[in-house]
Amino acid sequence: MQKSAVRELIRFFRKSYNLEYLERLSLIICKHIEKLAFYQKTQKIIYYYPKDGEVSLLYLIGKAFLEKKVYLPKTWVQQKKLTFHQVYSFSDLRPGPFGLLEPPVEHPKIELGDIELIFVPGLAFDLKGGRIGYGGGFYDRVLSQIKGKKIGVAFSFQVFNKLSLEPHDCKVDFLVTEKGVWACNP
Repeated sequence: MQKSAVRELIRFFRKSYNLEYLERLSLIICKHIEKLAFYQKTQKIIYYYPKDGEVSLLYLIGKAFLEKKVYLPKTWVQQKKLTFHQVYSFSDLRPGPFGLLEPPVEHPKIELGDIELIFVPGLAFDLKGGRIGYGGGFYDRVLSQIKGKKIGVAFSFQVFNKLSLEPHDCKVDFLVTEKGVWACNP
């Protein structure tokens, strides 16, 4: 199946579920993540702000404000890049491109080499860590430079046995859905 067909299919599925149901599944996913020993030990974590029915990690972010250093992506559309800035509370967030809430650029930035763990959104994943994003390549550009753990989060209907990927598509190390956690074999 071509990437464009996969993207269209997953967007259709996400719109077919009501948001309350997806929020319940998101909470189950967050509970799986909370139990991971490496998550509990990690202090500098990159989260993302959910959009359009994505898995919501807001439960984890809210708790992490008290225990960890929370970073969120800042999108630079012209440069087609992401930078990650520390956030101290949800009230720090400002509207950014693509309808996302983002951290202010003046907040401390984490260098890609210092990232210990990053949560990666996507439209589709496979069990070997393959990922299809939204088509802009924003995450692929940074994932290739991150040495820390890369965790894909998705609803089970977003997971395929095998996706058709291109050489520039970066993989995740772990995949978490409402059904559990999978270590991927890159």
